[in-house]
Amino acid sequence: MGTSTHNGGQKGGTPLVPSWLEQSDTSSQTESGTDPNSSQIPPVGDIDRFRTPRGEFTRYINSGGRDSSLGRKSVSNYIRNSLGGSSNATQRMGAARSSSARLLNIAGVFASGGVSAVEQYLSIQDLSHKTASDVFIAITDFICPDGGPQDEGIARSAYISAIEESPEIATIKFEDLTSQQIMVVVERTMANAIFNRITNDIGNKIILLPQDRDISEKLIIQMKDFVKGCVSDAVISLDIKTGKIKQRDSLRIVDQVYQAAFDIMVSAGENE
Repeated sequence: MGTSTHNGGQKGGTPLVPSWLEQSDTSSQTESGTDPNSSQIPPVGDIDRFRTPRGEFTRYINSGGRDSSLGRKSVSNYIRNSLGGSSNATQRMGAARSSSARLLNIAGVFASGGVSAVEQYLSIQDLSHKTASDVFIAITDFICPDGGPQDEGIARSAYISAIEESPEIATIKFEDLTSQQIMVVVERTMANAIFNRITNDIGNKIILLPQDRDISEKLIIQMKDFVKGCVSDAVISLDIKTGKIKQRDSLRIVDQVYQAAFDIMVSAGENE
């Protein structure tokens, strides 16, 4: 469920966007035509900036999911107040942005040229008769290079979880997939990355606090469904056409989806 990256929680005094996130993202932004110096992000965050949304999220956990509105409110406060808005929240996604962009590229290449185009793009042969899930697993290191900081672990966990959450692709040959089915994996990957980021920053107790494992699972499903709905709404609102995706535009599109999803989450919490 993408929860293997949980730790003691993000420290309030750390930068809103740690320097290693900015460094890993510079080349991707340059390739996509975006100025890597254009983001005006405070270098250091308020030491207490996570306190309020953490408290709200803990009360949400203690409710066993019955007070789902408190969970949405905590996420809204986290994005709006702790991170300073959807733009900063998007930048904070770090490696998940570039991994999502690579996966979106696959969807675009597949939509425009089919399996042969994907094989050429990845310099891999004989993908046609493999199951879709086997192909997605085989390209994990391309989508999410391993061996980096926690940020890259969040991205990798999100991608692997998305494959696990897509049992329908386990029995379909890759050549028989539709571009829409690949986009479902893209959306689930992005939603999982946001969920992992949220739980690492303010909700690490979602696993540790409930005494009943079933309650913990219920909370995870409930919060994931909320995030997935926001990502799906963002994709729909942006009217993304996979057949028209160009590689140089993928990071920009991914950032638009992340930012729109964060805006939707903020609005949902404000209405509680």
